[in-house]
Amino acid sequence: MGEKLLQKDPKSKPKNALTLACSPESLQDLGMRSVLRAQDISVILVEPSHPGNIGAVARAMGNMGVDDLRLVRPKDPLCPEARERAAHAERLLLDAKVFESPEDAVADLQALFGTTARLRSRQCRGCALPELESHVPVDARKIGFMFGRESSGLTNEELALCTMLLHIPTFGEVSSLNLSHAVMVTLYEVSRFCNSTAGASHLATQKDSMNLASVSELEGMKSHLESVLKATGFLHADQETGMMERFSDFFARARPSDLDVRMWRGMLHRVEVTIKK
Repeated sequence: MGEKLLQKDPKSKPKNALTLACSPESLQDLGMRSVLRAQDISVILVEPSHPGNIGAVARAMGNMGVDDLRLVRPKDPLCPEARERAAHAERLLLDAKVFESPEDAVADLQALFGTTARLRSRQCRGCALPELESHVPVDARKIGFMFGRESSGLTNEELALCTMLLHIPTFGEVSSLNLSHAVMVTLYEVSRFCNSTAGASHLATQKDSMNLASVSELEGMKSHLESVLKATGFLHADQETGMMERFSDFFARARPSDLDVRMWRGMLHRVEVTIKK
Protein backbone atom coordinates (compact mmCIF):
# COMPACT_ATOMS: atom_id res chain seq x y z
CA MET A 1 0.00 0.00 0.00
CA GLY A 2 1.35 3.42 -0.88
CA GLU A 3 2.32 5.79 1.87
CA LYS A 4 1.30 9.44 1.64
CA LEU A 5 4.11 11.95 1.81
CA LEU A 6 2.11 13.98 4.31
CA GLN A 7 -1.31 13.37 5.82
CA LYS A 8 -3.89 15.86 4.63
CA ASP A 9 -6.75 17.54 6.40
CA PRO A 10 -9.74 15.26 5.68
CA LYS A 11 -11.97 18.32 5.40
CA SER A 12 -9.86 20.00 2.74
CA LYS A 13 -11.21 19.98 -0.82
CA PRO A 14 -9.63 21.03 -4.11
CA LYS A 15 -10.74 24.39 -5.41
CA ASN A 16 -11.57 25.22 -9.01
CA ALA A 17 -10.97 21.63 -10.10
CA LEU A 18 -12.09 20.82 -13.63
CA THR A 19 -14.33 17.78 -13.41
CA LEU A 20 -13.69 15.15 -16.05
CA ALA A 21 -17.13 13.60 -15.65
CA CYS A 22 -20.01 14.30 -17.95
CA SER A 23 -22.65 16.00 -15.85
CA PRO A 24 -25.11 13.58 -14.20
CA GLU A 25 -28.00 15.75 -15.39
CA SER A 26 -27.02 15.56 -19.04
CA LEU A 27 -26.44 11.82 -18.83
CA GLN A 28 -29.78 11.30 -17.16
CA ASP A 29 -31.45 13.12 -20.04
CA LEU A 30 -29.69 10.72 -22.42
CA GLY A 31 -30.69 7.67 -20.38
CA MET A 32 -27.06 6.93 -19.44
CA ARG A 33 -24.78 7.17 -16.46
CA SER A 34 -21.30 8.59 -16.12
CA VAL A 35 -18.40 6.17 -15.85
CA LEU A 36 -15.19 8.16 -16.05
CA ARG A 37 -14.81 10.81 -13.36
CA ALA A 38 -11.82 12.75 -12.11
CA GLN A 39 -11.66 10.60 -8.99
CA ASP A 40 -11.48 7.49 -11.19
CA ILE A 41 -8.16 8.58 -12.71
CA SER A 42 -4.67 8.02 -11.34
CA VAL A 43 -1.32 9.27 -12.62
CA ILE A 44 1.65 7.02 -11.90
CA LEU A 45 5.23 8.26 -12.26
CA VAL A 46 7.90 5.55 -12.23
CA GLU A 47 11.23 6.63 -10.74
CA PRO A 48 11.04 10.33 -11.67
CA SER A 49 14.56 11.69 -11.24
CA HIS A 50 13.93 15.43 -11.38
CA PRO A 51 11.93 16.87 -8.45
CA GLY A 52 10.93 19.86 -10.56
CA ASN A 53 9.17 17.54 -12.99
CA ILE A 54 7.21 15.97 -10.16
CA GLY A 55 6.04 19.40 -9.08
CA ALA A 56 5.13 20.35 -12.65
CA VAL A 57 3.12 17.13 -13.02
CA ALA A 58 1.23 18.00 -9.84
CA ARG A 59 0.43 21.41 -11.31
CA ALA A 60 -0.83 19.84 -14.56
CA MET A 61 -3.02 17.46 -12.57
CA GLY A 62 -4.35 20.37 -10.55
CA ASN A 63 -5.22 22.19 -13.78
CA MET A 64 -7.24 19.20 -14.96
CA GLY A 65 -8.90 18.25 -11.68
CA VAL A 66 -7.13 14.91 -11.14
CA ASP A 67 -5.97 14.30 -7.58
CA ASP A 68 -4.52 10.78 -7.36
CA LEU A 69 -0.74 11.04 -7.86
CA ARG A 70 1.24 7.83 -7.31
CA LEU A 71 5.04 7.85 -7.23
CA VAL A 72 7.32 4.84 -7.57
CA ARG A 73 10.69 5.42 -5.89
CA PRO A 74 10.72 9.20 -6.59
CA LYS A 75 13.69 11.46 -5.98
CA ASP A 76 13.04 14.07 -3.31
CA PRO A 77 9.41 14.91 -4.23
CA LEU A 78 8.98 17.45 -1.43
CA CYS A 79 12.11 19.50 -2.02
CA PRO A 80 11.74 23.29 -2.53
CA GLU A 81 12.06 22.99 -6.31
CA ALA A 82 9.20 20.49 -6.52
CA ARG A 83 6.98 22.62 -4.28
CA GLU A 84 7.75 25.74 -6.28
CA ARG A 85 6.97 24.06 -9.61
CA ALA A 86 3.71 22.69 -8.20
CA ALA A 87 2.54 26.26 -7.52
CA HIS A 88 -1.06 26.14 -6.27
CA ALA A 89 -1.17 22.35 -6.60
CA GLU A 90 1.27 21.72 -3.75
CA ARG A 91 -1.53 19.85 -1.99
CA LEU A 92 -1.18 17.06 -4.58
CA LEU A 93 2.48 16.62 -3.69
CA LEU A 94 1.66 16.37 -0.01
CA ASP A 95 -1.08 13.81 -0.71
CA ALA A 96 0.92 11.73 -3.19
CA LYS A 97 1.28 8.02 -2.41
CA VAL A 98 4.75 6.49 -2.65
CA PHE A 99 5.33 2.87 -3.68
CA GLU A 100 8.35 0.62 -3.89
CA SER A 101 7.27 -1.13 -7.09
CA PRO A 102 5.10 -0.42 -10.13
CA GLU A 103 3.16 -3.61 -9.40
CA ASP A 104 2.04 -2.26 -6.04
CA ALA A 105 1.26 1.17 -7.47
CA VAL A 106 -1.18 -0.14 -10.09
CA ALA A 107 -2.58 -3.24 -8.37
CA ASP A 108 -6.11 -1.86 -7.82
CA LEU A 109 -6.57 -0.34 -11.29
CA GLN A 110 -8.91 -1.90 -13.84
CA ALA A 111 -7.39 -0.22 -16.90
CA LEU A 112 -3.80 0.92 -17.17
CA PHE A 113 -2.36 2.95 -20.05
CA GLY A 114 1.43 2.87 -20.21
CA THR A 115 3.16 5.52 -22.29
CA THR A 116 5.72 4.47 -24.88
CA ALA A 117 7.82 6.40 -27.38
CA ARG A 118 6.97 3.97 -30.17
CA LEU A 119 4.47 1.24 -30.91
CA ARG A 120 5.73 -1.99 -32.41
CA SER A 121 3.74 -3.57 -35.21
CA ARG A 122 3.16 -6.77 -33.23
CA GLN A 123 1.68 -4.91 -30.27
CA CYS A 124 -2.07 -5.13 -30.78
CA ARG A 125 -2.96 -3.27 -27.62
CA GLY A 126 -1.42 0.04 -28.61
CA CYS A 127 -3.06 3.32 -29.54
CA ALA A 128 -2.07 6.89 -30.32
CA LEU A 129 -3.31 9.62 -28.01
CA PRO A 130 -5.93 10.98 -30.47
CA GLU A 131 -7.48 7.47 -30.50
CA LEU A 132 -7.68 7.27 -26.71
CA GLU A 133 -11.45 7.76 -26.46
CA SER A 134 -12.28 4.53 -28.28
CA HIS A 135 -9.93 2.53 -26.04
CA VAL A 136 -11.24 3.60 -22.64
CA PRO A 137 -13.22 0.63 -21.25
CA VAL A 138 -16.78 1.71 -20.53
CA ASP A 139 -16.95 -0.47 -17.42
CA ALA A 140 -13.69 0.62 -15.79
CA ARG A 141 -14.01 2.40 -12.45
CA LYS A 142 -10.28 2.91 -11.84
CA ILE A 143 -8.08 4.02 -14.72
CA GLY A 144 -4.38 4.79 -14.55
CA PHE A 145 -1.88 6.49 -16.83
CA MET A 146 1.68 5.39 -16.16
CA PHE A 147 4.67 7.47 -17.22
CA GLY A 148 8.27 6.27 -17.21
CA ARG A 149 11.66 7.67 -16.37
CA GLU A 150 12.71 10.91 -18.02
CA SER A 151 15.76 9.25 -19.59
CA SER A 152 14.50 5.80 -20.59
CA GLY A 153 10.73 5.55 -20.12
CA LEU A 154 9.08 2.33 -18.96
CA THR A 155 10.81 -1.05 -19.10
CA ASN A 156 9.35 -3.99 -21.04
CA GLU A 157 8.35 -5.58 -17.74
CA GLU A 158 6.48 -2.42 -16.71
CA LEU A 159 4.76 -2.17 -20.10
CA ALA A 160 3.66 -5.78 -19.67
CA LEU A 161 1.58 -4.64 -16.68
CA CYS A 162 -0.43 -2.31 -18.89
CA THR A 163 -3.75 -3.18 -20.45
CA MET A 164 -3.06 -0.64 -23.22
CA LEU A 165 0.06 1.07 -24.57
CA LEU A 166 -0.30 4.77 -25.30
CA HIS A 167 1.81 6.72 -27.78
CA ILE A 168 1.83 10.52 -27.95
CA PRO A 169 2.69 11.45 -31.56
CA THR A 170 4.98 14.38 -32.27
CA PHE A 171 5.83 15.99 -35.58
CA GLY A 172 9.12 17.79 -34.95
CA GLU A 173 12.67 16.53 -34.92
CA VAL A 174 12.56 16.12 -31.14
CA SER A 175 10.21 13.24 -30.37
CA SER A 176 10.56 13.03 -26.58
CA LEU A 177 8.26 15.11 -24.37
CA ASN A 178 8.95 16.61 -21.00
CA LEU A 179 7.28 14.48 -18.33
CA SER A 180 4.82 17.16 -17.21
CA HIS A 181 3.97 18.00 -20.83
CA ALA A 182 3.15 14.36 -21.51
CA VAL A 183 0.87 14.25 -18.47
CA MET A 184 -0.82 17.50 -19.41
CA VAL A 185 -1.66 16.60 -23.00
CA THR A 186 -2.89 13.16 -21.91
CA LEU A 187 -5.24 14.56 -19.28
CA TYR A 188 -6.40 17.24 -21.68
CA GLU A 189 -7.34 14.56 -24.20
CA VAL A 190 -9.30 12.74 -21.50
CA SER A 191 -11.12 15.91 -20.48
CA ARG A 192 -11.86 16.79 -24.09
CA PHE A 193 -13.85 13.67 -24.87
CA CYS A 194 -15.35 13.28 -21.42
CA ASN A 195 -16.95 16.69 -21.59
CA SER A 196 -18.57 16.19 -24.98
CA THR A 197 -21.81 14.59 -26.05
CA ALA A 198 -19.81 12.10 -28.12
CA GLY A 199 -17.78 11.24 -25.06
CA ALA A 200 -20.95 10.77 -23.06
CA SER A 201 -22.26 8.38 -25.67
CA HIS A 202 -19.04 6.38 -25.68
CA LEU A 203 -18.77 6.21 -21.92
CA ALA A 204 -22.36 5.11 -21.42
CA THR A 205 -22.45 1.61 -20.01
CA GLN A 206 -25.08 -1.07 -19.83
CA LYS A 207 -27.20 -1.30 -16.70
CA ASP A 208 -25.74 -4.65 -15.67
CA SER A 209 -22.07 -4.08 -16.45
CA MET A 210 -19.47 -6.56 -15.29
CA ASN A 211 -16.71 -5.68 -12.87
CA LEU A 212 -13.48 -5.53 -14.87
CA ALA A 213 -10.53 -7.46 -13.47
CA SER A 214 -7.87 -5.37 -11.76
CA VAL A 215 -4.26 -5.20 -12.94
CA SER A 216 -3.16 -7.41 -10.05
CA GLU A 217 -5.81 -10.02 -10.94
CA LEU A 218 -4.69 -10.02 -14.58
CA GLU A 219 -1.04 -10.33 -13.61
CA GLY A 220 -1.84 -13.23 -11.30
CA MET A 221 -3.71 -14.98 -14.09
CA LYS A 222 -0.90 -14.42 -16.62
CA SER A 223 1.71 -15.73 -14.18
CA HIS A 224 -0.47 -18.77 -13.51
CA LEU A 225 -0.92 -19.32 -17.27
CA GLU A 226 2.82 -19.02 -17.90
CA SER A 227 3.54 -21.59 -15.19
CA VAL A 228 1.04 -24.06 -16.63
CA LEU A 229 2.26 -23.58 -20.21
CA LYS A 230 5.80 -24.36 -19.07
CA ALA A 231 4.65 -27.39 -17.11
CA THR A 232 2.85 -28.82 -20.15
CA GLY A 233 5.85 -28.25 -22.41
CA PHE A 234 3.94 -25.82 -24.62
CA LEU A 235 6.10 -22.81 -23.72
CA HIS A 236 9.83 -23.04 -24.37
CA ALA A 237 12.51 -20.65 -23.08
CA ASP A 238 13.21 -19.17 -26.52
CA GLN A 239 9.49 -18.41 -27.02
CA GLU A 240 8.71 -17.10 -23.56
CA THR A 241 8.92 -13.33 -24.07
CA GLY A 242 7.15 -13.17 -27.42
CA MET A 243 4.43 -15.64 -26.44
CA MET A 244 3.58 -13.92 -23.18
CA GLU A 245 3.47 -10.54 -24.96
CA ARG A 246 0.86 -12.02 -27.30
CA PHE A 247 -1.15 -13.27 -24.35
CA SER A 248 -0.91 -9.79 -22.79
CA ASP A 249 -2.29 -8.33 -26.03
CA PHE A 250 -5.04 -10.96 -26.08
CA PHE A 251 -6.25 -10.30 -22.55
CA ALA A 252 -6.04 -6.53 -23.07
CA ARG A 253 -8.38 -6.82 -26.06
CA ALA A 254 -10.69 -9.23 -24.23
CA ARG A 255 -10.97 -6.97 -21.15
CA PRO A 256 -11.95 -9.89 -18.85
CA SER A 257 -14.07 -9.42 -15.76
CA ASP A 258 -13.03 -10.65 -12.34
CA LEU A 259 -15.38 -13.59 -12.89
CA ASP A 260 -13.60 -14.42 -16.16
CA VAL A 261 -10.27 -14.43 -14.34
CA ARG A 262 -11.58 -16.80 -11.68
CA MET A 263 -12.85 -19.11 -14.42
CA TRP A 264 -9.47 -19.11 -16.18
CA ARG A 265 -7.60 -19.78 -12.96
CA GLY A 266 -9.98 -22.59 -12.06
CA MET A 267 -9.34 -24.15 -15.46
CA LEU A 268 -5.57 -23.73 -15.07
CA HIS A 269 -5.69 -25.29 -11.64
CA ARG A 270 -7.51 -28.31 -13.08
CA VAL A 271 -4.80 -28.63 -15.75
CA GLU A 272 -2.14 -28.58 -13.02
CA VAL A 273 -3.95 -31.27 -11.07
CA THR A 274 -4.35 -33.43 -14.16
CA ILE A 275 -0.71 -33.32 -15.32
CA LYS A 276 0.51 -34.19 -11.82
CA LYS A 277 -1.47 -37.45 -11.75
